[in-house]
Amino acid sequence: MELRIGTRKSRLAMIQTEIVKRAVLEHFPEAEIQVVPMSTKGDQLLDRSLTSFGGKGAFTKELETALLGGKIDLAVHSAKDMPMELPRGLHMGAVLKREEAGDVLVTLSGIPAGQLPAGSVIGTGSLRRQIQISAMNPGVSTKLLRGNVQTRIEKLRQGQYDGILLAAAGLRRLGLEAEPGLHLEYLDKSRFVPAAGQGFLAVESRCGQWEPVLEAIHSQEAAAELFAEREFLRLLGGGCNAPCGAYCRKEAGGLVMTVMYAGDSRRPRLREDRLSPEPGESWQECAGRLARRLAGQMQYRPVYLVGAGPGDEGLITKKGLECLRQAEVVVYDNLISGSLLNEAPLDAELIYAGKRSGSHHMRQEEISRLLADKARQGKTVVRLKGGDPYVFGRGGEEALALTAEGIPYEVVPGVSSVSSVPAYSGIPVTHRGLASSFHVVTGHESGSKTGTDLDYQVLAREEGTLIFLMGLEKLEQIAGELIRYGKPAGTPAAVIENGTTARQKRAVSDLAHIAEAARAEGLRTPAMIVIGQVAELEKSLSWFGKGPLFGKRVLVTGTRSLAGELEAELEPLGAECLAVSLIESRPVWSEETKAALAEAGDYDWLVFTSSNGVDLFFEMMGRLELDLRRLMRVRFAAIGRKTADTLKKYGFICDFTPEHFSGADLAAEWIPTLKPGERVMLLRAEDGSTVLPKKLKEAGILFRDIPIYRTWVDRRRKEELNRLIVQADYVTVASSSAARALYELLDGNTDFSARLISIGPYTTKAARELGLAVHTDAVEYTAAGIAAVILADLEEDNHGVPVLSPVCEP
Repeated sequence: MELRIGTRKSRLAMIQTEIVKRAVLEHFPEAEIQVVPMSTKGDQLLDRSLTSFGGKGAFTKELETALLGGKIDLAVHSAKDMPMELPRGLHMGAVLKREEAGDVLVTLSGIPAGQLPAGSVIGTGSLRRQIQISAMNPGVSTKLLRGNVQTRIEKLRQGQYDGILLAAAGLRRLGLEAEPGLHLEYLDKSRFVPAAGQGFLAVESRCGQWEPVLEAIHSQEAAAELFAEREFLRLLGGGCNAPCGAYCRKEAGGLVMTVMYAGDSRRPRLREDRLSPEPGESWQECAGRLARRLAGQMQYRPVYLVGAGPGDEGLITKKGLECLRQAEVVVYDNLISGSLLNEAPLDAELIYAGKRSGSHHMRQEEISRLLADKARQGKTVVRLKGGDPYVFGRGGEEALALTAEGIPYEVVPGVSSVSSVPAYSGIPVTHRGLASSFHVVTGHESGSKTGTDLDYQVLAREEGTLIFLMGLEKLEQIAGELIRYGKPAGTPAAVIENGTTARQKRAVSDLAHIAEAARAEGLRTPAMIVIGQVAELEKSLSWFGKGPLFGKRVLVTGTRSLAGELEAELEPLGAECLAVSLIESRPVWSEETKAALAEAGDYDWLVFTSSNGVDLFFEMMGRLELDLRRLMRVRFAAIGRKTADTLKKYGFICDFTPEHFSGADLAAEWIPTLKPGERVMLLRAEDGSTVLPKKLKEAGILFRDIPIYRTWVDRRRKEELNRLIVQADYVTVASSSAARALYELLDGNTDFSARLISIGPYTTKAARELGLAVHTDAVEYTAAGIAAVILADLEEDNHGVPVLSPVCEP
């Protein structure tokens, strides 16, 4: 085996390459290794700082060009010199065990760093070192120092500097620790944090080549530590001269990392944290999690004040959704669509800050303090507010409180109820010839406001549309005062309750009788009052609420994917879906599962019991880098059309699907078709039904039952579930797991008026055993089947009259 290893020409670089060469020869003694010295730009330009001509890439570009051109096979680098992004086709193939990671102050006097007299000149080319030495001793000054280690030491001996800062690893590898006349102070790594990657040797190679060699010299532990440090640097946008450092090490079964960051390039901030791998988590995954946690702690992220729109979940903006999907903390209000919380990450903290039973769940001062506290923890915080944050949403108060705390924020405007609620009721707030302006007034003013009474004399003279928010309790007074000051009693008016939702109701009359009409309709808060000629257009422009299920709220408790399927079936029929997903499927990363997936291609049949299982199977195959061509001779069986369709998405046609969608049906129809000696692998939930394994065992079929996912109960949704279930007309459960989660999060309280719809008989049986009163179950065990039985149930309530979606007339 012939191997060409490229390296820089400096003495230290050559020594480091010899270390790699010895490691290779230890495993491949027959190898013929040629060391190829090369000159880099960083070695040539010694009178300028690295950032002035390319940063870290200055020490690697020439070597990488040679790698890509095939002139060398491997390149050896100090890991701290490697750029964050490598050229396409190259990767960091191996990381060797670390040498001493810290920094050393080298002096001729032996005076410690903290005691050097004011005016002492310290040589370094690193902004990180400049900041930290100045923090240790504010009296010293720093001066640019470049060149190889020997050149730097010679400049110290010549008196150009009172001290120089070097990496301990370089001194050790060069054998200069006991150099006569030099005094070395090893700086405390908890106070003087090294550069990310300092002390590591990294071997760069072309992707997919020399893998046996690289694997032989690679240290998984060192790679995890280096990944943590580089990931921290990447998250902070760091480069060679970035004012940050990171030192990760494995201790007591976990990873500990000390970091430094100076956002203002003057004052270093230090943090230390530790994490241990979670079950099924690799050391590298744990390292990434640790890096993300510390990066978040080191710099405040903006708090996002997001408008959720007026109630229809589809009216949130694209940017609002992006913020929500990246949130680590969501502080939400009463008037948002509960379905929006399904967009938050599964590990996000959900905090309810709305109203309940007429009283505040959390005072405004508490909310503002909570936002600041969570931001200071380095969390990405989303304040999710109904409508628009700055339109009677008290978003301005929260922004001022964050400003006072020195915490950045961003406002993501929302669709305001001011215009959207009237629009959903067929009322444009402006219309040519009727209203060229609109005026928004709060009917519920702050008690601390000077002059709380509205000037009805001015309002009565306005020709535009008047919109009163939060004024239902004062409706009679508002109408009376406007009429008193000259607004015609016959002016059209409307009151709209719960606009843009399935509970939208309205009353339309003239100004003199609007309060009476609102009472007759039983309207309650939240409601909006619209006064002006445009209210008459409601008769001609009403469009919302035409579907056969309009007015019905369906609380969906299944997984997020099933919630999406149900929304697709029910919302076109006019129903409002409240997606409160109580369960999710999470992969099982056991050694047994990993081994089974690697052997999946050796089986005759792979059997899936859910579409979730299919998705997770292929996700896990990808993460394990298992080639799907191994499955070319395998046949597939699936319970249900949806599971078969999910298989098709990955390019595999299902070979067997039972006529009815249950494990018992699959067992009855499929098992008799199996040939003697065929091997079966079941890929399903950890706590799945035992029907299919039992039947396979009884039939003497060779099978393996592999749990690839487990059901996780999202207990964060308890608040929303208990708040929304009393508002729902129907509640759907699509699995025994969902039924158990529903029962648990209701604290066993089964006394709710909503009709419980089950996806099928097995789920119905599990629900009833818990004491949940199932109203009916689906004939077809799918989202479409659930929608069909809800429609049929309404027909029955309508004495058999079909519930059809009427055509909207022009």
